[in-house]
Amino acid sequence: MLPEHLAVLMSGRQYIDVVGSAQPWPIPAGWWDHARSRVRELVEDPRAGATQNWTSWPESTRDVAPFLQNLAMSLGGYVAIFAGEFAQFPEQLVDEYLSPTQRREPMVARNWYMTDCEWPLFLYKYAGNDPAARRGALELSQECVRFLAEIGPLRPRAEALLGIYERVLTTRELRDFHTSAAFPEVARMWRHQLMTEAEQEVLPEIGGWGAALSWSYEGLQAAHDHLSRVTSRAETLPEVVASMALCDNVDTLPAGLAVAVGSQRFEEISEAFEVRSHGFDSAEWLQANRGWLARTLLTGEIDACRAWLSMAAQVSRVVAGLPGPPTPSAAPDTIGFVTDVEELFTFKPAANPMVKAFGSVPPPARPAPVARVPRPLGSEAEEEDLDEDTGVPEVEIGDPQGELAALVGLAPIKEQVRRLVAEAKADQLRAQAGMPDRHRSRHMVFVGNPGTAKTTVARLLARIYAQLGTLSNGHLVEASRVDLVGQYIGQTSPKVRKMFNKASGGVLFIDEAYALIPHDSHRDFGVEAVSTLLKLMEDRREEVVVIVAGYPREMQRFLSSNPGLASRFPKTLTFDDYDDDELYAIFELTAAQAGFEIGPGVEERVRALIPAPHPPGFGNGRFVRNVFEEAVSIQAERLVDLVEPTVEDIRTLVAADLPTEAPPDDPKLQGFYL
Repeated sequence: MLPEHLAVLMSGRQYIDVVGSAQPWPIPAGWWDHARSRVRELVEDPRAGATQNWTSWPESTRDVAPFLQNLAMSLGGYVAIFAGEFAQFPEQLVDEYLSPTQRREPMVARNWYMTDCEWPLFLYKYAGNDPAARRGALELSQECVRFLAEIGPLRPRAEALLGIYERVLTTRELRDFHTSAAFPEVARMWRHQLMTEAEQEVLPEIGGWGAALSWSYEGLQAAHDHLSRVTSRAETLPEVVASMALCDNVDTLPAGLAVAVGSQRFEEISEAFEVRSHGFDSAEWLQANRGWLARTLLTGEIDACRAWLSMAAQVSRVVAGLPGPPTPSAAPDTIGFVTDVEELFTFKPAANPMVKAFGSVPPPARPAPVARVPRPLGSEAEEEDLDEDTGVPEVEIGDPQGELAALVGLAPIKEQVRRLVAEAKADQLRAQAGMPDRHRSRHMVFVGNPGTAKTTVARLLARIYAQLGTLSNGHLVEASRVDLVGQYIGQTSPKVRKMFNKASGGVLFIDEAYALIPHDSHRDFGVEAVSTLLKLMEDRREEVVVIVAGYPREMQRFLSSNPGLASRFPKTLTFDDYDDDELYAIFELTAAQAGFEIGPGVEERVRALIPAPHPPGFGNGRFVRNVFEEAVSIQAERLVDLVEPTVEDIRTLVAADLPTEAPPDDPKLQGFYL
């Protein structure tokens, strides 16, 4: 059984949960009606108006609506994992004010990190210089926080903030300063002078990201030491922090880390970072860390594991973002944590009829959880719907940019990918400089004939974006019409959402995308598939990159079939056919990767098979792969006729192994250059 304070996770009741040390909050009957009524009162309060054109919000949205959404997230923590049916409750509180593009499908988990230490002064900042307006903004901010303090996991931070507002509004000197001083001076006071030590213990990020990191590191140290005593672990905390930084491709540990944790700890982290940076395997480390947490879950330390996960997420995101605000991070593996919790604590054996037929045998011993059974608690994919059959695969990032550079040909594509990388890095630098998020769409179109490496480049691009921190996992999910379009009413939208969820944290690659919209499409379910896809692409653009691919002419028709399609795909990458020299170079590389050597006369035979000119729809890399597979098959027949084939015989393709005419096209082949 779960301990009493976590029992709601398995009770079927509605609850709001912020993974960490806070307890889940059972939502009282009728609370949502009360909450939405109170939200309307606060939004319409005349003490705040519509002073800004908020990004993605409808025009003339009143300032309190985005403030309430931001406040609900920030009171959960400066980095927080919201879990359960109402993981998106900050949006759900203000859903009547959201634009259609802001409304999202229900998620079981959401990872949040703030980018502004001055979040309590949101309304105050936009109140202008009028003293009465400034005081009204502070009073209204206090009322908003008082309302959200009803929510259990938000209460500790809300109560600390209420105390600060109260002191500012009731102390004459503080009140006068807030109504007359320039905003930067007020923000500086909040950061350096205003808070008591008790308030700093609850709201550390108001003191800056260095203060927040120091606070989170201390918490992680306490949780790590506790769990290490329960379940043995070889890694020290400095080694864990160094490994998380390497998972995020941090080149140099930030100086702010030394300030936050102290010189001795920083030296320990730096030493571990230097030692592990050579040949570090992020996938291997994430798996090992996941295994340690899983073993610890079996001891019943659910609360400590939740606390460790929360603090580790905060440390990794601040380290990845310094000297700026937190940024996305690949570590720790919270998706793996969720998966393991489900596996370890919801195990229910099924009766096998063979037992009755052949007799019973004692079941294998299985370690059982001591007393706690949590539900899914977090997601690394920023907002992830974890269907039971859509687990996110582990991806070894490696050196995708190096692999792209090593591919034969593709010079224009390589240049465009370099530009995409530069754009992603520049966006991170702009965010660190405090510039507003442009909400750039990274969805794109790949056009070209078969076998021109469209799928290969898409797979490498997924890993590149994961390496940069733009995507959380970096896997690629391939989909076609059969994966996205149902045969009956009500089947299509769930199929699209399932594939989109499966691609969460990576790239959804839709080959022959034009098949979704046939020529006579007005009665086809493909129209519904495209409409559902467009909404998901907009609502969750930070979570999944969608790449649609196919022949140039057909893709032009596809993009013209829906007014919203072309605008959702701002970039088109054109994959040209390979010339004969490139095709033979691909054959050589394919053979070498398979362990073969090329004998005399093979090159001439391969070149003779290449049609001149290339016919429409020529298979390019796929054609070469077909030729290679046919040659391997012919060589196999030759080898079995030899009495004692040597190693050289086995490893060498000779001219006689090549087919006399081009083999039939096999579109099922998979691999590089396809």
